Amino acid sequence: MGLNLNGLNKGRRTDDLDDPQREEAAFRTKVALQQFMNLNGPLFAALARTRATVNDVVGGDLLKLVASQAMRLAALVAAKTTGKDIKEVTAADLRPFRSAAASYVASCWQSNRPLNVERAAAEIVGALDLADKSWDHDPYLDDRMSNHASLMITAANAATTLASSVEKYDFRMGRAEVLSRLVAATAEAAARTAREMLGDNASDSDLRNVTQTAARNFASIMESCYERKARDVVNRLKSLPEEEKIAWYASHDPLGEVLAAFREWTLCLGGFAIAATREMAGRKDDLSSGSSPEPRRND
Repeated sequence: MGLNLNGLNKGRRTDDLDDPQREEAAFRTKVALQQFMNLNGPLFAALARTRATVNDVVGGDLLKLVASQAMRLAALVAAKTTGKDIKEVTAADLRPFRSAAASYVASCWQSNRPLNVERAAAEIVGALDLADKSWDHDPYLDDRMSNHASLMITAANAATTLASSVEKYDFRMGRAEVLSRLVAATAEAAARTAREMLGDNASDSDLRNVTQTAARNFASIMESCYERKARDVVNRLKSLPEEEKIAWYASHDPLGEVLAAFREWTLCLGGFAIAATREMAGRKDDLSSGSSPEPRRND
């Protein structure tokens, strides 16, 4: 895997801009990175759970296929909800539905269920018609929470997500030890990726914001990598006598393989996010549409 986030980020120069322009460029970069990860993170997590490889994403059209399905689902829901023709749907109309559409498509992919985008859109719109609009409220909106407190909530949510996986199977290492290593790897990757994405001159606030976004998406990817390896190990060992199971564990490091796969998938997501940001940050409309160009590879 030849992706390097620092290498991808070298093309973004703001040295020749004055302070207001630099602040605007930094803001647009941050928003573009967060939007790409939030809209495409569920797809990466789903692919990491299946037999897909990072090379299938970097070198082929797999991500383009699932992303286009998610985009069409969001567009159909937006069109039905706003009463517009699908060709008239704007980026602003799409925004409320894109993350949920990506999660829906990802769910179908990881469970190998057939996906009928038109039928799914009709069912989603039907559910929306039944929803009480008063439910659409951010419970943290009025709490005036600090960035630090919000970051702690993100870390706690990541730990909770991963704990449910470790509860099922811990590779005979002890749940506390496994969970500790998974959470540490997720937090370290999120912090490192935010710094590599934004550059050395990013503000603490921007770094915290992007770290939170990365941590949420990375926790889902870690969960996928972990559960995929756990299923493989259980299936491999279930018919063996105990002494052979012990011998297998003595010569294999399944948790190390989980962490290696996690690093590949998060590097892949980060590389795509930076490549997409180069285009989105340059055009105001694209900050809402979230196009997904392929990143260059630095081999």
